Amino acid sequence: MNVLLLTLVVIAYFLIGYRFYGNLIDRKLIKPNDETPTAAVEYDDGVDYSPAKTPFLWGHHFASIAGAGPIIGPILAVAWFGWGPPVLWITLGSLFMGAVHDYLSLMLSVRNKGKGIAEIAGAAVGERTKMAFAVLIWLTLVFIITVFAASGAKALAGYPALVLPTFGISIVAVFMGYAVYRLKTNTWVTSLLGVAASYLLIWLGFEFPLAFPDSMSEHAQVIWIITILFFYCGVASVLPVWLLLQPRDFLSSIQLFVGLTLAFIGILFVSPEISAPFNIGSFSLRGSHPVWPILFITVACGAISGFHTMVATGTTSKQLARESHGKIVAFGGMLAEGVLAFVVVITVAAGLTWGTAPEALVGDERLNYFQTALDVSWIQAFGTGFGNIVGKVGIPFLGAALSALLGATMVKTFVMTSLDTSTRLGRFVFGETIAKNIPLLRNRIVSTLVLLIPAYILAVSNSYGQIWKMFGASNQLIAAVTLLTVSAYLAGQKRPTAYTLIPSVIMIVTTLGALLWGLCNQAGGYLRPDSLNIMLSVISIVLILLSLLIVADVVSALRAYAKSDKELGTVD
Repeated sequence: MNVLLLTLVVIAYFLIGYRFYGNLIDRKLIKPNDETPTAAVEYDDGVDYSPAKTPFLWGHHFASIAGAGPIIGPILAVAWFGWGPPVLWITLGSLFMGAVHDYLSLMLSVRNKGKGIAEIAGAAVGERTKMAFAVLIWLTLVFIITVFAASGAKALAGYPALVLPTFGISIVAVFMGYAVYRLKTNTWVTSLLGVAASYLLIWLGFEFPLAFPDSMSEHAQVIWIITILFFYCGVASVLPVWLLLQPRDFLSSIQLFVGLTLAFIGILFVSPEISAPFNIGSFSLRGSHPVWPILFITVACGAISGFHTMVATGTTSKQLARESHGKIVAFGGMLAEGVLAFVVVITVAAGLTWGTAPEALVGDERLNYFQTALDVSWIQAFGTGFGNIVGKVGIPFLGAALSALLGATMVKTFVMTSLDTSTRLGRFVFGETIAKNIPLLRNRIVSTLVLLIPAYILAVSNSYGQIWKMFGASNQLIAAVTLLTVSAYLAGQKRPTAYTLIPSVIMIVTTLGALLWGLCNQAGGYLRPDSLNIMLSVISIVLILLSLLIVADVVSALRAYAKSDKELGTVD
């Protein structure tokens, strides 16, 4: 397969899709109006509501929605299905489902005082749906924090060169945020200095890796979780967004674009051959990984993600300075994530040799084989594949080892953005909806601890490995019910619903199918006597019941709107 031709076709497809389908959605459903003040302008408090400069907001939004999802998901999809099915789903899903989902979520929140999707669901459908949706979102955020904290701690413990660039970039971001927003320094000059500092940190990490002493190595992962990652989550989630999140996520997005550029240069000049097979999956539900429905929840954020609506309605909507900026931030941000997911597929499919390393090979040479590298960690698989492609370009001082660290740092930085953004979002949904009428629980510190404590308990136990299995299903389920809720809202505004209703039905059927398959499949269903897993069974059943409750309420609301001549107002 000609990798260069495939890449050019995919990039052209996304650009054309943004230009034409994005404009269609803009014209028919959104109709942006810059004369109306956004929530960020109207309720500016300098902490959560704060109009952001567009490059910073794009960087924050993209870095937040990207996280580790569009990297680990496509890698697992290649392992289970080959490279063909993931590429097809990423390209179709990103444009016709993911970008529409993200953009409409953002703009509905902007026009409803920056409220979260659960509050919007309450206005469009009813109070019961609002509470059910809020609980579903809160549970998913606990799962996200659990698995990303655990995987992040594992990466820091096993790859000491990541430590300095991972945490140093947050310090650089604080200086940037203070300089731009308080000292009023030139945005571009400050940004260039920040970018230079972030890459200096990668070199320092390469030269001076930081690891715990041998006497503490057995406990390194737990120490990272206890003393650093959860402490970081708590502090970062209550700091003003302009001080850390905006500039740090801007730097993260720059690192990503540099990484993507290097990957494209590698594809252009190295022209690697795809080693992975095109298709190894099956549609049989008797297998361990049927293409339907497992492919869709595995690729996850690379095509459509419920986590994106949490970001769009939780933080981004509170920072959008003008309505006309929404398309580039949300619709464009999702298509950029689709590009990232595609590059990840190519990186591991062409940058690594398919299969397991021969026994005769020793040391790092074994990591050049897909399954062997994946057995170590998904960060290792991506970093090695990235390094093998970029390291062959011939760029001075950028060999395979340093290139691999660049790729791994890019991934690890996004894990950190997922952690602190998820914590802030969990605080929002808990304080704004679940505990709205309980002043003590609405307190920033208390609502943050209520989220982090259960996630911490799961992360330091062996449960996080099992929770990861639920992340994909719950994440896609939120995307499905979000699209259904948006459809109800559009119906209440007397606007077309087909652009959201059709994707919502497809995703609801798919995610419920995945949850039921997980419960009952013959290859290890949670309810089968030979593989009984009570925790995953209970979680799956709760997710199914919550989603069915929301679906029933939304269908009733759609029928009511169809019979009524009145238009739905905004959230009070």
